Amino acid sequence: MKAVDLARIAATAEALRLRRQALRIGRQVVFLIVAGLFGFFALVAAHVVLWTLCDGPWNTGKVWASVIVLGFDILVAVILVLLGRGKLPDPIEVEARITRDRSISELRSTLAMAAVTTAVAGPAGRFAGRTAWGAVRKLVRRR
Repeated sequence: MKAVDLARIAATAEALRLRRQALRIGRQVVFLIVAGLFGFFALVAAHVVLWTLCDGPWNTGKVWASVIVLGFDILVAVILVLLGRGKLPDPIEVEARITRDRSISELRSTLAMAAVTTAVAGPAGRFAGRTAWGAVRKLVRRR
C-alpha cells in the first residue's frame, strides 16, 4: 500500500508543479504582450518627436513633452520585457518538484525492496534458505 501512496503523492506534486509552471508562463505571456503594446506606443511617440522636431525647433514645449513620453514608454517597455523574461520558478513550484522527486525515489526504493523480498521469499529463496538451514543443522549436530 505504501507504493500506491508514494505514487499518489508524486502525481499530486507533479500536477501542482505543472499548474504553477502554467501560471508562470501565462504571466510571462501577459507581460510580453503589454511590453509589445508599450513598444508600439514608444514607436508612436518616436514619430511624434520626429514630427515635433520637424515642425519647428522654436516650440520646445511640445518637443520636451514628446521626449518625456517617449522616455517613459521605453522605460516601461524595458521593465515589462525584463519581468516577462524571468524564468525562475516560484517557491511552491520548486517545493512541488522536490516532493515529487522524493516520492519517486521512495517509490523506487519500496519497489526494489519488494523485488528483493519476493526473490528471498520465492522458490529460489526458499531453496537457498533450506540449504543454509540444513548446513547450520549439520554444523550443530557434529558438535
